[in-house]
Amino acid sequence: MSKLLNYILNKIIGVQRRYKHALQADSSARFLPNFKIVKNRISGKQNNKILIGKECLLGVQIILETPDAKVSIGDRVYIGNSTIIAKTSISLGNDILVAWGVTFYDHDSHSLDVSDRDDDIRQTYKDFINERGNYLKNKNLDVVNSKPIRICDHAWIGVDAMILKGVTVGEGAIVGARSVVTKDVPPYTVVAGNPAKVVKHLNK
Repeated sequence: MSKLLNYILNKIIGVQRRYKHALQADSSARFLPNFKIVKNRISGKQNNKILIGKECLLGVQIILETPDAKVSIGDRVYIGNSTIIAKTSISLGNDILVAWGVTFYDHDSHSLDVSDRDDDIRQTYKDFINERGNYLKNKNLDVVNSKPIRICDHAWIGVDAMILKGVTVGEGAIVGARSVVTKDVPPYTVVAGNPAKVVKHLNK
C-alpha cells in the first residue's frame, strides 16, 4: 500500500474518530485538511447528526449551533473551503459543486428585537470574562429566527456566495459568485447579485 493511500486512509479514520458522536460518513468520503466540525454552546444531551454520502470531497467547516442541528450531504458532493452554520437543518442533495468562501446560514444570528440584541451584547461580555473566553456559551438562540436550507441535485454554488435561511436552490441551478440568496432559486436558472435574481434560464 502506497504512502499516499495510507495517509488518506488515516485522515479518514481520524476524522471519523474525532467526530464520532456527530458524524456518519460513507467509507468512500474524503476530507480535505481544513474539514472541521465545531459545536457552539452545546453541552449535555446531543442529537446532532451530520450525514455524508458516497464519493464526497469536503473541505468545509460545519458549525452546529444547537443540540438538534442537522446537516445532510448527499453523494458526489464537492465543497471547497466554505462554511455551514446550522441551528435547524441544512441539506445538500447529490452531484453538487460548492466553491470556496461560500456560507450557508440557516438563522438570523440575532433577534429582530432591539432589547434581545442588547442582552446579547451584555451576555457576550459576561461569557468572555467568566467562561475562559467562550463568549458564545450562553447566547440565547431561542429568540432567533431559523428556517431550513435545501440545495437540490446538480446545483453549483459560486465563490463567496451566501445562502440564507429558508432558501431552496432548485435542481441544476447556478448561484453566481458573491451572490446573496434570500429567496428560492428556480430549477435550471442562473441567479446573481445582492439580492440574487434570475439572470438566465438553462436547458435541463
